[in-house]
Amino acid sequence: MDNPDSRIIAGLVLPSYSSANLPNSCVNPPSIFMTNTTSQNASNLQVDQIDQEILRHEETVRDLKFRRNLLAPISKFPAEILCAIFMFCNLADSPTLPSYPADTRWRWVSVTHVSRLWRNTALSCPALWSKPEFTRTEWAYEMIRRSKMAPLAIEVTSDMWLTPRVLDAVSEGLKHLPRINEIRLSASRDNMVKLLTGINNAAPFLRTLLLDVGRSDYYYPSLSEPYMLPEDFLGGDTSHLSHIELTRCHLPWDSSLLRNITFLKVHNPGPPAPTLDQFIGALIGMPQLEVLDLENSLPATSDTESTEKLGVSLPRLRRLRTVGTINECAIFLEHVVVPSNATIHLAAKCSDPPEVGSSTLQLIHDVCQRLPVVRETASTSSSSSSPSIKSLLVQSTGVGSGVVLEAWNSVPKIRPSFTTIYPSRENSINPVSYAPSIGWLKLELSWRNSVTRRLHDEVIVAVCRPLPLTQLRNLHIRNGYPDSVSSPTFAKTFGMLPKVNTLTVEGDSAYEFVEALSQHTGSQSGPGVDGVTVPSTSGPSSGRLTLAFPALRTLKLIEADFDRENEMANTLLPPLLDCLMQRYEYKAEVHKLILERCTRLNSEDVQELEEIVADVDWDQIESGYSESEDEEMDDYDEDGMDIYGGEAYFGYGPSYLSSDEDMMYLGF
Repeated sequence: MDNPDSRIIAGLVLPSYSSANLPNSCVNPPSIFMTNTTSQNASNLQVDQIDQEILRHEETVRDLKFRRNLLAPISKFPAEILCAIFMFCNLADSPTLPSYPADTRWRWVSVTHVSRLWRNTALSCPALWSKPEFTRTEWAYEMIRRSKMAPLAIEVTSDMWLTPRVLDAVSEGLKHLPRINEIRLSASRDNMVKLLTGINNAAPFLRTLLLDVGRSDYYYPSLSEPYMLPEDFLGGDTSHLSHIELTRCHLPWDSSLLRNITFLKVHNPGPPAPTLDQFIGALIGMPQLEVLDLENSLPATSDTESTEKLGVSLPRLRRLRTVGTINECAIFLEHVVVPSNATIHLAAKCSDPPEVGSSTLQLIHDVCQRLPVVRETASTSSSSSSPSIKSLLVQSTGVGSGVVLEAWNSVPKIRPSFTTIYPSRENSINPVSYAPSIGWLKLELSWRNSVTRRLHDEVIVAVCRPLPLTQLRNLHIRNGYPDSVSSPTFAKTFGMLPKVNTLTVEGDSAYEFVEALSQHTGSQSGPGVDGVTVPSTSGPSSGRLTLAFPALRTLKLIEADFDRENEMANTLLPPLLDCLMQRYEYKAEVHKLILERCTRLNSEDVQELEEIVADVDWDQIESGYSESEDEEMDDYDEDGMDIYGGEAYFGYGPSYLSSDEDMMYLGF
């Protein structure tokens, strides 16, 4: 009790008064009052004795329950096994949801409330408490204490809840640097300064360092500059550090931290950019590097103080991602040797459009010539070990603004035949949909918008010509607008490839590609599917000629507009029929034709195609017709029912596609 002079009457605590505050008549109380006080003291003593006896009995009951619980089978487990089970409970519920609520993340703490044995076991397991929850500061301090000398993980995932109290708790955790094995901080620049200033001690057990000056700084221009790490940051021993991720944090490339790293990610570190000598010197100190992810952090020039050509080989690298200018990417590939079987993603930004004869087009060609798969294939000694390109996606990103090329070293699985169920947008029909989701080689080229629609012609030639495509089997061309690539370029670049048996054309360039399929590439025979030779037969009046894509057996048209010229007629069908018939006559016929989400295409048109192609797979969606044409189609349908057996069909796809979003997707 707060007041030692308090009195207890019937369980209530009453304050006592000193004689100085009492009236004169009360200084010497009557004897009856003294008697009552003595009796009350005796009662209080009895109550205290009873309370103590109750406590003893309760403790006895708890001991009996504890002894009884020890007889349960689960109590027979050794403490080590219980700790291992508790550690599994400590794992995140879902690895795909890193920012789940704290209440969900720390539900495992309930194991300490099950029994005395479980609580004692959990409290005696320091590793269970080695990742403090800083969103609850009272928990954080207690968890740091309970973790004892276990390796500690300091994690701050968002700057939104970094209040002064939380900052103090995180700073308290960082004071245990000698036993920290992970530091993951995502904070604003100001908060990062508060947390990392003075962190200059050795960290002998530190393995992972992640620093991210978060997106919140984008709303504050005064804080938008990257954070410059102190020169003495983590000074001393960091011999176990192998994983570094820095976003908007500048670390000098000659830092002692960049030694023996296996994972390095540096995004937008800000100026100054590393010199070529600094960059190559840092990579030389990382012979075990497995993952390299650099964004706007490459050397801007090839200037060097060395009299010899600088270079470094990264034999263990398995994943590479670089984002920079086309010149920076060219410098990188010239001086860094990467294994050809590594997953490579290059995103290059061109300052000028790659027009014919421009330096930009030459740089694009240089980048492609220096790709590891091209470099190793050109070497006769290592060509046998180089992976081959078997699936290729070539995509135009916009009207004269960029090209994306993605390659796989595997053949996609065969897509099952269509059902009446409309495919979701997430499961986009893609010839490489069933190949690995990330291309083994991905090259993104972007430049300022240009009015030259045929600009992609030269770019696609510069990109694809150096690539080893002799084993290519699946080719996917995706264009969102017409005239992006001319048919001669398409036929010249890809038409002579001997093993392309599946061609997918997605978008508004179907006219050009259908025309390319009818072009002749020469008089020599070419191997067909699975090595079968396609004879150079002579047509009715054409002599000995070979059509483009001699091994083509499957043709897919996705989102093709059969009336691109807006003539209110099917203007793509006649040239497509002629192309298929010509290939049939030249014994290079298409065995399977797949039509998906095409506009201005109806069942009568498909019937004409089925007269030439044995296997036509159509999704049975008729769209792109005017209301008057829909009425004519309804009149033609005798029973007024659509092919799905539902309500009357109005040319807008199946009846269950009625939302505005679905209508927009179908081109309305």
